[in-house]
Amino acid sequence: MDRIKPESKLLRNFSRASSRPSFLERRLSILTTGLSTGGSADQIRATPHRGADSAQLLNRVIKASMTLSGKEYINDLIPNSGAIQAINDDFRHIVQTLHLWSFYESVKTNLGMSQALIVEKDSAILGLPEERVQLLNADHRHVCKFKDTLDSNYITLRNAFVSTIDQIERESVEHSQDSGLAATQEDYSNTMKALSGYLAQGDLPDNDLATVLDRQLDGTCQWLTNDTEYKTWRAGVEGAPKLFWLSGRPATGKSTLAAHAIKELYECNVDCCYFFFKHGDKAKSSVASLLRSFAYQMAFTNPQIRSEILAMHDNGVLVDADDERTLWRSIFLARVFRTDFHQPYFWVIDALDECADFACFLPMLGKIDRNIPLRVIFTSRPSSAIQTLLLQEKLLVSAKQITIENSYHDMRCILEASARFLPVEDPIACEKLIARILHKSNGCFLWVALVLKELETTHSEQQIQEVLDSVPSEMDNLYTRILETMAMIPRNKKLAQTILRWTVCAVRPLTVEELKETIRLDLGEVVPRLERTVESVCGHLVHVDRNSRVQIIHQTVRAFLTQDGLLSDFAIDRLREHSRLAEVCLRYLCSDELKSSRYRRRGSATRAAKRSVFADYATVYFSEHILRSSSSNDNQIATLSSFVNTNVLSWIEIVAEGGDLYFLTKTAKNLKSYMERRAKYKSPLGQQVHAISSWIQDLIHIVTNFGRPLLTSPASIHFLIPPVCPRQSTIYRQYHEYPRCLEIVGQSEMEWNDRLSCINFPESQILAIACRDNRFVIGLSDGRVVLYHTSTCQEAGQLIHGTEAVRFLVFGSANVLLASGGRQTIALWDTTTANRLWTVDITERVLALGFNEDDTMLMATTVANCTLCWNVKAGEELEKFFVSDQIEDDSSTYKRPPSHAQICGELNLLAVCYRQRPINLWDLEDKCFIGQFHKAAPDVDPGPLLVAMVFNPNPDVTLAAASYQDGDLVIFDPWNQKQHAMMEANAHTLAASSDGTTLATGDGSGTVQIFDFETLRLLYRSTVNDFNIRAITFASNNIRFFDIRHNHCNVWEPSAIVRQTVLSDGSSEYCSEGVVGDAEIVGTRLLDDSQTITAMVSDGGDLLFCGKESGSVFIYEAKTGRQMQELYRHAANAAILLLEWNHREGVLASIDRSSRIQVRKISGKGSGKRVAEPPSIDRTIRQAVRQVLFHSSGTKLLVSTSTSDLVWKGDGHQLASQNASGRQSWQWIDCSSTAHGLLLAVDGQIKCFDWGTLEERPPTAISRVALEAGDYPPVVSMKISSEGSLVCAHFREAPGRQSLARLRLWSSSTSATTAQDPIFKDTTNFDQIANEVKTVIGFHKLLLLFLDQSGWICSIGVEKMTKERAYTRHFFIPYGWHCSGDLIFAVTAKGGVVLVRKDGIAVFHRGLEFEDRVILGMDGGAAMPRTEPHWRSPVLENRIDSPRSVHQWDHP
Repeated sequence: MDRIKPESKLLRNFSRASSRPSFLERRLSILTTGLSTGGSADQIRATPHRGADSAQLLNRVIKASMTLSGKEYINDLIPNSGAIQAINDDFRHIVQTLHLWSFYESVKTNLGMSQALIVEKDSAILGLPEERVQLLNADHRHVCKFKDTLDSNYITLRNAFVSTIDQIERESVEHSQDSGLAATQEDYSNTMKALSGYLAQGDLPDNDLATVLDRQLDGTCQWLTNDTEYKTWRAGVEGAPKLFWLSGRPATGKSTLAAHAIKELYECNVDCCYFFFKHGDKAKSSVASLLRSFAYQMAFTNPQIRSEILAMHDNGVLVDADDERTLWRSIFLARVFRTDFHQPYFWVIDALDECADFACFLPMLGKIDRNIPLRVIFTSRPSSAIQTLLLQEKLLVSAKQITIENSYHDMRCILEASARFLPVEDPIACEKLIARILHKSNGCFLWVALVLKELETTHSEQQIQEVLDSVPSEMDNLYTRILETMAMIPRNKKLAQTILRWTVCAVRPLTVEELKETIRLDLGEVVPRLERTVESVCGHLVHVDRNSRVQIIHQTVRAFLTQDGLLSDFAIDRLREHSRLAEVCLRYLCSDELKSSRYRRRGSATRAAKRSVFADYATVYFSEHILRSSSSNDNQIATLSSFVNTNVLSWIEIVAEGGDLYFLTKTAKNLKSYMERRAKYKSPLGQQVHAISSWIQDLIHIVTNFGRPLLTSPASIHFLIPPVCPRQSTIYRQYHEYPRCLEIVGQSEMEWNDRLSCINFPESQILAIACRDNRFVIGLSDGRVVLYHTSTCQEAGQLIHGTEAVRFLVFGSANVLLASGGRQTIALWDTTTANRLWTVDITERVLALGFNEDDTMLMATTVANCTLCWNVKAGEELEKFFVSDQIEDDSSTYKRPPSHAQICGELNLLAVCYRQRPINLWDLEDKCFIGQFHKAAPDVDPGPLLVAMVFNPNPDVTLAAASYQDGDLVIFDPWNQKQHAMMEANAHTLAASSDGTTLATGDGSGTVQIFDFETLRLLYRSTVNDFNIRAITFASNNIRFFDIRHNHCNVWEPSAIVRQTVLSDGSSEYCSEGVVGDAEIVGTRLLDDSQTITAMVSDGGDLLFCGKESGSVFIYEAKTGRQMQELYRHAANAAILLLEWNHREGVLASIDRSSRIQVRKISGKGSGKRVAEPPSIDRTIRQAVRQVLFHSSGTKLLVSTSTSDLVWKGDGHQLASQNASGRQSWQWIDCSSTAHGLLLAVDGQIKCFDWGTLEERPPTAISRVALEAGDYPPVVSMKISSEGSLVCAHFREAPGRQSLARLRLWSSSTSATTAQDPIFKDTTNFDQIANEVKTVIGFHKLLLLFLDQSGWICSIGVEKMTKERAYTRHFFIPYGWHCSGDLIFAVTAKGGVVLVRKDGIAVFHRGLEFEDRVILGMDGGAAMPRTEPHWRSPVLENRIDSPRSVHQWDHP
């Protein structure tokens, strides 16, 4: 609501009518352009629509003042003036679209000698048909002023707003439905909701702005917007700086000035983003928070930016919410700043100095292209650090410092508005009071506000004088006086201490209700009306903002209370207070409220309703307080141990319900840092310490392996996750025996495996690898480039570089542009479309390949001492420059070739090294030599041989690493060539994480080591006696990394490199106790490749036949998952590729890699030993066998290759054959138990053939359905139930969620008929989830089982599929078990799901008992909502109506 000086109120209301023509112009413009899509509302309070008699009086008064002339617009307000009549006539034409309220004053205004209504009722009312009229019990000065929210006039206006909004919403819905806009509005809402989760950004920061604007009085802050330098900056005058720095001492109104600038920019109708930094508020004290907020705000207003960021979300691009460099590179440089800006964008940043890591923000601004119309204004205290950064980055800035003279005018406005509340009636005395306060204020608004609070309690002029005489003019002295006054009220002392403790030390501001609960838990007291008493109890050092959050009135209060040496009962010792806050949080987390019954069946939503308002804060931030507390506190260790031994699963469930598993990883980081610090004081031994340390490891691996399923079903942490965890993990040992839990037998991990996956290419060697955002690519010796999803390791497509080997791969700043290089050519690709943008031929061998910082240029350094540059858009050669060893004579015709080169676009640096010579460093921007780094003394020649080198990509860490043949690993500064660290590592390849904190090395024996980049402190070592490591690259999360060796790529994610990030408040005191933890040394189990299972088939009972790489066929028991016996073997090392079983005849067919086919009868029953009889068929054919299939009788065998199909009798005699050249994807199924014979899915069609002759038969119902639908991609899988009554076909273009895919199910009628009257009549279309299906497993009774892309084992119930389209989630497979390679599944007769795991099998028992029903919508889309699982309880249905599911950060 407006807060205006009383003497200006009359003028403002008279002039308000003159603003209505601008509204008319805007409204008419909207109507003529056809953009009106919803209702509008206007509330007019005491406005003289027909003029006012007071206008004439006012004009005479103004003229009589001798200093002012009469105002023309006041003449227009005289009753029945021509201007008023014209406005009213125009207004009637468009008023039909408005919801109009008119309020009139009912109390006469005091005019000194008389009283009168300024605007009479008949003038305040328009008299229009739809107009609603309401009186206000106020005079003209107070129609817009209210005492509080209980004011009757406020309630009247509020109710009018509410009723109008409700009506507009109803009309808007009706209009949207009629005009087809409802879907668009819903799409926009869903999009912003998705982006909110993706960017971890709650909403627009409107509340922060409104909170500041609430404190601003009209007429204040005008000096800034009238300032010449500010106007020049805002107008964007050519050559003017794009940065405006407004600095001022503490409490001089910087935030209010920033808010005023925001308001003024909005009034100018420009695009504006803003952010208010707040020290101590974790969500508002980092550059990462600023960037996420700006990305969300820009997406909110700009459709193109919204589309770009939404594409990142949909494509699963991973962004670390805490990594400002990744956010800046991936979102702003790669996307936001590449969109078209039709008008300038303004960024307003308040209190930059309260940002914990502001030093990394200003360099970012220096890298923005000058052509981008972005202007930035930021406020801060005077700071030499900021001044230095601006000079270092050569940033042009307009700097303005707030002076006392600037503040005095605004302070006077505040004092004049508040003077009427003081016991001063004499105007002269009032002016003296204002002057005295201004004199003592020293330009500090906070000092004025606190003094006014004290003056409000005075009742005489003498008391006023006493207050002014006693109040110190310095803020610290004033705070001391306030604390002394608080200490004089003993009964409030503990309450005030508790409020200050939580308000100062809380990670984010607490709401009033949360603070009430913390007082109850911490102090044991109940404060019913805290919002009314909190300010007075704490001496007005805290306040309740408009969002009911309790906050410190200014950051100087926090600094004062936490300073060392403060002698007060209210002093805040951070270590002690954080320990207490952590204790309160842990006591709550250990309480019965979070305990979960092992037999519970009730939904999580029911439990959530019973949780305390403190639950959200305690579950998310308890570890932040532990991190900031003293690590020598034994009581805290005991409470933390109690928590991880009792309610930890419920806590994980609550976090997962919030949709963001980042807090699990963050908690693990915090606790890990805390426990490492604690080792300084206490022994790391003991049961409690071991339990906590074990859970730290488990938390990290739970997110890595079960992130997506946990988000989908948070309650799965109780029943589904513990059984699939390693046997020696704490979560398994504590919780795997939950009643009716999922049971897994067979092969399972004993410990967490840091190697998540291994991707193999048997026929090629891997020579290059690169990773960016959500993609990593592998370059092969056969010329292929294979793209994968970083999170799932699922293939996303292939590019054909050519026939030469791919030796170089490098991404641009986003994962859109990819450069591939070989010996002869370099190609540039658009990975979103898989299009080759251009190719260039090269004559000299390339040593290094890289983009410049803004992806406008691709550079390559060759052995010819030349660096070539190409324009990215067209592939045109731009320039080239030559380098050389600095000891060589420039006049010499021979230039020795370099042996190594490294390009770093982030730093604009090039490193070139010659054999046994120092490293030469060049500036790519200026094309000049920088210097040489000598590992040995400069005069030593020859020097050590360089093996590998890498730059640190973080511009804030100007370092590089080099590895030498003598085994030394060296860290040095490339700018001054000084050595920082050295140790022996024997590294052959190097890689740096994108945040610059971690260095990875690989050696010739296959050992991977991880170091801290700056100190070379060893963090992790994995010893694997394997091939030489060719290259390593990090994923964007800086935890996962990939290495390539020979023909395989390993995917790693060790918990040891999950590291503590910088504290959000920038404090160092919590880390001052830190100690160096021991490196984690692990060994990875080597797999005997010959024992890898390559094929599997079930006997329909409790046995499984498994073929191995060695050529042997074994029997496994499904009940236990154990290998029972070897049946027989083919030739040594002839891997078994296919197995087929016929239950009726008890015969097993096996096909090996040489296309040798054996068919053997297997005898034996029960638990006895099985015997493989001599083969009835033992033949080798020339073509590679793709499928083998028995007739239901077991008397015929179909053998299918890429060029032909053969049918043999049981003795090997050929019955029929056909030529099948040219087909790429096909599959046969046996329908001989029905009248269909053989069905073949090929070329998007399903055909029927005769078993005996392979002649095509008339189309079946299945064929007709497929042919009628059309547009079918290749068949991926086709399954038939054991009795032949159910058929499923899965068609898909390529792996992934974006490709064309179809899923069809057919069921038979109850009576068998002939082929001319086919039995398959009922069909159901499940195309909505076809892309979500990763692998179709097969049928179990009337269920079709499949694995979805997120790892869930799901089923479709055939009985109900004709009534409703739905599927059911049952349980999930751990990420590392299904993320890569060919998946081999089987289903036992009892419903056990069997999965091949390398050299063994894992059998999931009782998994199908867990049911989570999902109902499919009718709009063609399928989402994956989070639901509450249950055990054979009434089905909890979740209807899917949206094609996009909203997940928080894309965790694997």
